Amino acid sequence: MKQPDTAALRERLANYTPEEELKQDMQELDGLLQEVNCQIVGLRNLLNEIQALKEELHGIHGSLKHTVQRERAAFKALEAAKESADNIVDGISNAIVKVEKNTVIHAKVDDRELAKVNQCSADHIKAEKKLLEEHSKKLAKHLQKNEGIWLSSFWTKIMMSFFIFYTILLLIYAYIK
Repeated sequence: MKQPDTAALRERLANYTPEEELKQDMQELDGLLQEVNCQIVGLRNLLNEIQALKEELHGIHGSLKHTVQRERAAFKALEAAKESADNIVDGISNAIVKVEKNTVIHAKVDDRELAKVNQCSADHIKAEKKLLEEHSKKLAKHLQKNEGIWLSSFWTKIMMSFFIFYTILLLIYAYIK
């Protein structure tokens, strides 16, 4: 192990005076005290800022509480207005239904208007009869020419003959086999 330098310690011990050490300690203590005072001032400023922010937050909180209360009151007022509007609409609807049930409309048709309606009906019936006759003539013409989807009696007989003939052949084939 390395031995400490005793010469430097001896010289320091020879120069040692309690007043000098006390003076140095006082200077160190004053420096530390100033540093602590600066930190205390900084902390006080920080506490003042925190207090100001706290008061501001309390103000904001109170304002928010007041705003929430106003919004609740406005919401309740809107709900009441909605219910009132619904009641008004229901009342109007019921009144309309009552008026419709109790309203009698008196209409008068004079003889000229009735004659016009009869004339239109007769014209319509004539037009329908004419169309029906034309359609019947076209159908008859198609049937005479063996056109369209209808089978004339001639072709029906031929088709039935072939059907019977092939059915008999099929039965004979099945019997033989």
